Amino acid sequence: MKVLNVKYLKDYTIHVLFDDGTEGDVQLKDLVQFGVFQVLKNQELFAKVYNTGYSIAWSEDLEIDIASIYSELSGKNPASAFPSTPAYATN
Repeated sequence: MKVLNVKYLKDYTIHVLFDDGTEGDVQLKDLVQFGVFQVLKNQELFAKVYNTGYSIAWSEDLEIDIASIYSELSGKNPASAFPSTPAYATN
């Protein structure tokens, strides 16, 4: 599962689009209340959100995993969308 697009909307809300077509708005105001994410209380900085394909980020050191976001938007268990067994290329 990959993130195709993430866009800042307003008030700590982002719109996320996944490669399977799942998409929606996610409110992250609670996230900015804790730990290293408190720096994102600055909405100008929060608005600089981008995706790395496998995470949602604001810098190289400040990112969140997409599994819980996907689960919230799709209603699916993250384990079913993000299997723990790695896939390997074969010849």
